[in-house]
Order: sequence, then C-alpha cells, then structure tokens
Amino acid sequence: MESPPPSVLAILLCDQLIVDAQSQKKSLIGVFDKFHSPVFPALLSCSIYVKLTDAEGSYNFKIRIVSLKDESLLTELGMQGTVQTRSEPVEVAAHLMGIPIPEPGKYEIQVYADDVYLGRVTLIAVQFNPGSLSWPQH
Repeated sequence: MESPPPSVLAILLCDQLIVDAQSQKKSLIGVFDKFHSPVFPALLSCSIYVKLTDAEGSYNFKIRIVSLKDESLLTELGMQGTVQTRSEPVEVAAHLMGIPIPEPGKYEIQVYADDVYLGRVTLIAVQFNPGSLSWPQH
C-alpha cells in the first residue's frame, strides 16, 4: 500500500535547530527568510524545519534548493523516514551545510515526499556593504 502524501503545516529556515534530549522538543534559533552576504557567490549554512500532518508509512523526503531566476537546481538533499500514525503531526529537520548561493536574488527551498511536491519557502539573498554603519533591515 502506498503512503498518503502528507500536508505541510510549516516550513521554516533558521540559524540553529536544537533538540532537547529529554522532551525531544525543538527550539528554532534565528528564524529567517533573508540571507545577507558582503560577497557573492556565498555559502549558506542553516537548518530547515518542516512540520507535516496526515503522514503514515515510509517516505523518501527530498529538499531542493532552486534559483527562481532561471529555475536551476543548486543542491538537493534526500532522507528517509517512517511515520507510525497518521493521527499526530510529524516534524522533519535537517542541517543544510555549505549551500552555494551564486548571486543576490530569490531562491526556493522546496520539500518533496516520494517525489510529490509538498510546499516551499522563499529565501531572498541580499548583498550588503560591510563598511556601512548599520546591519541591513529585514
């Protein structure tokens, strides 16, 4: 029997994701949707948090990072997971290390389960002058 496609409750990017050893609660530190760099190309390291519902069974999850300028694929990360019961939401988290961001612009972080598109979050890459007196505004 094929696993039903889950529904997305949340997709968030953050600087750091901490999992409490006892409770398994997740703390998302530095949630963002803009990436600031003084130079491009740049490397992005962050965590992604995805909360799903209506999932049950085994899944091949995929996270794709795509440039919206020309829809080119920057990188792809795959992971497998099994969800025991459909009655409770499930959380998927991953660390994204050294993702190449070639230039300022808009990018999508897309989430798939068994090659079914579930949803996305948009990331805006912004170049700033490191000599300026203030940090770029969000």
